[in-house]
Amino acid sequence: MPAHAREAPSHPDPYRYYAELATTAPAIRDEDNGWWVAASAAAVEAVLTSNVCHTRPPDERVPRALGDGAAANLFGRLVRLTDGERHDALKAAIVAAFRRLDLDEVERVARSRAVELEAEIGGLGDGAAVTRFAFTLPVQVVAHLLGIPWSRGADVAGWLGDYGAATVAAAIGTNPPSEELLACGDAGAEALLDLVGGLYGDRAIRRPLLEALATEGARCGCSDDDLVANAVGLLAQAYIATASLITLTLLALARHPDVLADVSRDPSRVADVIDEVLRCDPTTSSTIRWLAQDAVVAGRDMKRGDLVIVAIAAAGRDPELNVDPERFDPGRPDRRYLEFGTGAHACPAHGVAPLLAQVAVAHVLATGVPLDVVTETVSYAASPHIRTPVFG
Repeated sequence: MPAHAREAPSHPDPYRYYAELATTAPAIRDEDNGWWVAASAAAVEAVLTSNVCHTRPPDERVPRALGDGAAANLFGRLVRLTDGERHDALKAAIVAAFRRLDLDEVERVARSRAVELEAEIGGLGDGAAVTRFAFTLPVQVVAHLLGIPWSRGADVAGWLGDYGAATVAAAIGTNPPSEELLACGDAGAEALLDLVGGLYGDRAIRRPLLEALATEGARCGCSDDDLVANAVGLLAQAYIATASLITLTLLALARHPDVLADVSRDPSRVADVIDEVLRCDPTTSSTIRWLAQDAVVAGRDMKRGDLVIVAIAAAGRDPELNVDPERFDPGRPDRRYLEFGTGAHACPAHGVAPLLAQVAVAHVLATGVPLDVVTETVSYAASPHIRTPVFG
């Protein structure tokens, strides 16, 4: 079993651990590691909806290890890492922008790009090719919706990887980033901000998502710099979170041949499978919050600056949230899950992300590649919070 909540997302089999947390340790203090763990559905919802549980420490809104370069500038502007009035205006603009998207058009673009991408990769005959497909398609579709041409896809993915590696190392703090890692992170962030900023400044080349962000941001009184940074933030989320949802769904299908047979007969059922994966094996295994002041949260006395690991994957296995939670059931009635959060920081891409995953999974299945071959070799990317199967 995982040693603690931050080891679980990269563990090959954390499911019994999560189930036990949800039912026997709904909200506990992990004294060995110096943090709280909220694991039951009620405790997770209590933390996520509390106005004293913030996304960053009260005295360090931007990780000090990032310095004052482009990566710190980008990090500090992201709505998902901001609380208070500034968050509220930005969040309203982003939510409204997503509502303006035509999901039928998004699906059409994704399906068309999936065909092209398969050809560019040279087929999806093994795990490595499918992993590359999963990590490329979502971010390229989101990039296209902003106005970034397909030809810049590899550049964008590289910059996102560099920025992400530096900020994760700086924010988590377990392995402080090297000077080289920080320099790459700053270069990646600067390149992304320049690229999206150039598109933002030219209405003639903005695509629907960036145009909607600009329109709604102006209505909500947001700065152009904040809107550009959050457009980059959407790319970052697509790069890791949606890609992980794709590989998690393919892995679930490989592990449940009866479900795979049903989906093969009726591809429309892929959406139900994705919903069940979001419940029982979510991409965001956990998220984190810090106490902005002393308070009682989830029935526990917490102090200003305390760190809370919000175990979303454990909440999905809480029988108070779903009956018989250990059963994998795409037809589950009244399914509930917290993958996209709740409260002020609920994810606004709850419609787009599953749609992109559905297109990607359906495309992989349509190629006829045997999933037992694709998933024969599985590892999990090192992360204290995101669960990412990698094949090959």
